[in-house]
Amino acid sequence: MGVGLMGRRHAENVARLGGARVVAVFDAALATRQRVAGELGAVACSSLDELLAREDLRAVIVASPAATHEAGAVAAARAGKDVFVEKPIAATLAGADNVIEAARASGVRLQVGFQRRYDPVFAKAREIVRGGALGRPVYYRGINRDRDAPAGRPGSLPRGDILTESAIHDLDGACWMLSDEPIGVRATLATVHDPRSTPAPDLALVQMRFASGALADIETMRGARYGYDIRGEILCERGAVMVGGFAQTMLTVLGEGERRQDLFAGFLERYADAYLAEVRDFVDGVTDRRAPAVSGDEGKRALAIALAAERAASDGVEVTIARRR
Repeated sequence: MGVGLMGRRHAENVARLGGARVVAVFDAALATRQRVAGELGAVACSSLDELLAREDLRAVIVASPAATHEAGAVAAARAGKDVFVEKPIAATLAGADNVIEAARASGVRLQVGFQRRYDPVFAKAREIVRGGALGRPVYYRGINRDRDAPAGRPGSLPRGDILTESAIHDLDGACWMLSDEPIGVRATLATVHDPRSTPAPDLALVQMRFASGALADIETMRGARYGYDIRGEILCERGAVMVGGFAQTMLTVLGEGERRQDLFAGFLERYADAYLAEVRDFVDGVTDRRAPAVSGDEGKRALAIALAAERAASDGVEVTIARRR
């Protein structure tokens, strides 16, 4: 469901795997669904109902725009199909609950798309941190800079879009890397590019406080111009683990148009292996009937942090986050 930029990549990855095939696609844009279906030898469905009515369909990947995630995932679950839903799981916490309950009621698998957990480098960093040789993790630092800024008139995107669509990867990543639950969040949102051509805040600074006393600082920016820049640092009691960055470079000055071999153009290039591994895990999980690596509850937690960060940015105070039961 949804075969634009992200959905098309997921469909292509399914087609590359053994043990699964793309039988049908649906997209609201006629030309898009026909083109992708033709490329993958699948059927182009004219509606979600038509897609879900297929008896040869066992699982659905929901990769349509975020506002439609809840409806698509709930419909798929109620149709008895296993569900992979891209982040955010829904637009609201009530919507997230609807998705989770629909999956539980139908007894289907529900997996949420956080591809960074499948990235080999981030996964290795977590393995090192969890191994304990460096002591307890006390601080997480995440940098997530997109090269391109979204276009549109001011206000055409929700104010917190940068949190629920971009920063949410590090909001989830901090919880995952620290193996801890957040209890408070502060945030600042700003528009640092031309406000006349920026549809929503393009810079987000989020600070998270965890139950163990650990902290996290997360910077998310859209429109960095020089490249797709993803970095992470986990400071532990006896050392640190760093992901990304510029090796053996103390000071780096980058300008628009400069080409560097160690920078990626965008997220599809940076996480190509992670997206493939993520879809492989979903397909294998459908077959093996094992618990998903990223559950609906974890998807809801990341959304809850993002929404709390938006409130914190608006009110200028720390917002308390209820711990999961």
